[in-house]
Amino acid sequence: MSERDDSWAKMTEYSDPDGRRVTEFEVMEGPKKGSKLFKGKVMLKVKVSPDPRVTPQNMPFEFDFPDGKNFSWVRSHFDAEAEKSVKEWEKAQNEARKQASQESSRQVVPARGMPTMLGPDGKPVTSRKG
Repeated sequence: MSERDDSWAKMTEYSDPDGRRVTEFEVMEGPKKGSKLFKGKVMLKVKVSPDPRVTPQNMPFEFDFPDGKNFSWVRSHFDAEAEKSVKEWEKAQNEARKQASQESSRQVVPARGMPTMLGPDGKPVTSRKG
């Protein structure tokens, strides 16, 4: 069990008119009593379908600020930390997509023997030797 699992924290949320949200966790009990942790939250527009008719959806995205920072640092570095976290998330999403497409391309099962050719009526063509 980690130190964070043994602790109790008070949660306070802050937001501004531009949609930036910060959640502050102040440790009330436990080994790190009095320390603070900060989590940011922004709304991202995410493309949910390759179909251009489907509009992008808003998705909440949460990220952690580095430990040991105070609220004024968090407030002044919010945009930079959010952008950095979003880029890391996008990179991980792209890598997962690449890996998934590589795995799906490996699952192609080769045909046994000669491939079946279909005639104009949609039925398999059989070769007649004679």
